[in-house]
Amino acid sequence: MSDAMTQPPTPSLTRQDAGRFLGDYGLLVILVLLVLIFNAANPTFLSVANITKMLEQNAPLFIVAVGMTFAIISRNIDLSPGSMIALVGVVMGMIFASTGSILLALLGGFAASILIYVVNGILIAKIGINPLIVTLAAWIWARGLAVSLTGGDSIVIRDPFITFMNNAKIWEIKPALVLIVLAFALGWFLLNRTRLGRYTYAMGGDERATIQAGVDVVFYKILMFAMLGFFTAVGAVITISRLGAAAPDAAYGLELDAIVAVIIGGNPFQGGEGNLRKTLLGALFIAILNNGLSNLGMIDAYFNVYKGLAIIAALLFGLVSRRLLEGKGGDDELLDPVGVSWVEPSGSV
Repeated sequence: MSDAMTQPPTPSLTRQDAGRFLGDYGLLVILVLLVLIFNAANPTFLSVANITKMLEQNAPLFIVAVGMTFAIISRNIDLSPGSMIALVGVVMGMIFASTGSILLALLGGFAASILIYVVNGILIAKIGINPLIVTLAAWIWARGLAVSLTGGDSIVIRDPFITFMNNAKIWEIKPALVLIVLAFALGWFLLNRTRLGRYTYAMGGDERATIQAGVDVVFYKILMFAMLGFFTAVGAVITISRLGAAAPDAAYGLELDAIVAVIIGGNPFQGGEGNLRKTLLGALFIAILNNGLSNLGMIDAYFNVYKGLAIIAALLFGLVSRRLLEGKGGDDELLDPVGVSWVEPSGSV
């Protein structure tokens, strides 16, 4: 018997295999390339000090992205986190300036954030206003109110709590990094082990069917927005701690970075599916991009151009993977590893 008849057939690479690979590892490949490029340009990029600084500076992004994941999976959106962080920080600063109590300031900030998000949730879930409109309006009025309340000036906050947040280490890890881990752990638990998480997926998949199944969609949607308010308040605490002040212009553009982080990680914008592992990769991508470009000392114009191009490149990876997975022909279409062309199997032995 010849060798050709005894050797097992060479496995063929289907377009679905290629799509799954790009979907699972495409962003990871881009992350590795980014790290190599930035490390070549700046040998200190991979130092412990720089990595710690990068995670600290982007901690509000990571934490807000956790809440944003719930919003997008449920087929909602939140355009207000950056402005809300500024406003909540100002509320905390004003309470601290009036009372001298950081505890009252934190409690007041959390209460204000959650209350505003509950109101947004009511407008969306109960009144029926589009979440894009509601949160866009919040993005506008929250920033405007923060500036109006302070006259555009920052409110300095000097308290041992601020010193602790900036300098303390818990097992050699700074508090902001611990809060990132806790936020993702809490988000994972809520998304995978609670009714809120189960109904978040259900609302994004088919809200009408979820209502017909007897689920109180209005209640769970409002609850979800309240949770977004909690994560936003945590982001505000980290922001005022890092700045040592409540700044009305803080966290500008954070909401867009958070949305991009969720989407670029591979969570579909149309909702109904997704997970926090993908969000974590997306947030890492944005954090590495922000830190790497900043270390190159670029002016804002070039910074935004290169950041935008890198985001488009990463999104194209996701688009290609989805096109491969959804392409016609199913698993019967094979990818020619030499010519990179689609060929139909002949069916002959």
